[in-house]
Amino acid sequence: MLSLQQQKALQWLDEGINFLITGGAGCGKSYIVKEIAQSIHIYKTIHITASTGKAAHLLNGVTIHAFAGIETAQTFDLLHLITCEIKQCYDELFRGIQVIACGDFFQLPPVKGEFVFESKIWQQYMTQVLVLTECFRQKEDAQFFGALNDIRFGQVSDQTINYFMTRCFEKDENINIKYTRLFFRNLEVDIYNNKKMDNIKYEGRWFYAKDVIKNPNIQYSFQIPAAVNLKISAVVMLVRNINVEEGLCNGSVVTLTLLENNAVWVSMNGKEVKIEFVKEDILDCSHAVVGSRLRLPL
Repeated sequence: MLSLQQQKALQWLDEGINFLITGGAGCGKSYIVKEIAQSIHIYKTIHITASTGKAAHLLNGVTIHAFAGIETAQTFDLLHLITCEIKQCYDELFRGIQVIACGDFFQLPPVKGEFVFESKIWQQYMTQVLVLTECFRQKEDAQFFGALNDIRFGQVSDQTINYFMTRCFEKDENINIKYTRLFFRNLEVDIYNNKKMDNIKYEGRWFYAKDVIKNPNIQYSFQIPAAVNLKISAVVMLVRNINVEEGLCNGSVVTLTLLENNAVWVSMNGKEVKIEFVKEDILDCSHAVVGSRLRLPL
């Protein structure tokens, strides 16, 4: 079920409004973009694009550069000029193509150039903004979500600092098993995870992905790992949205309770949930599937 804010996005889509969807991490930006792409508005041709390949893949889209056939530049203004030249129409954004932008300007700045909202074209036409404030990823911990937002806005109070200091431990064994550890390098991640798995007494089971690759000369980057060793009582993280309403979304931490051949059962907030294999597709600029992977999204 969509929140009232997310429903507003579908309303603006229906009304043909150009607008920006923004908000902090875990507020459902990617989710509503996918809902827009799969909505009942079949009278519109919808193209999902992103500024990077990884972001495009997460949304089942393509990069804006591959879609438009352009190199990296002042992308927003350039696309506007190209579309206007094609139709010889200069008084509408993208010569009348509805534009729905999505992102969080509080995150990483542009690699080169200015923020898109500093563009005169953006300021003239992208006047509507939908700010998502309801948290789905940390909805069970409002205090944590509020503290993360303080950091996001750069307005960290003494209260927030003190709150995070309660999560500062010198010894690993004092850390809640559900807390996610962060490391600088993947090698350190693997060493830590392998150590934790070795300490679990249950026998592990490897789950391997089934890949279908159309062009073996291209290096594909899947969100779902190729293989994972799982054990009962292990703490794992979801890497795909399974059921956002139930809190089973990308980044959610759950505990394994049962292993089956092609599925696992996990415990989350006192509930037992079955997670099955999911299919992840990689699309080219024509939205044709060029690679796919079938495996547990853990």
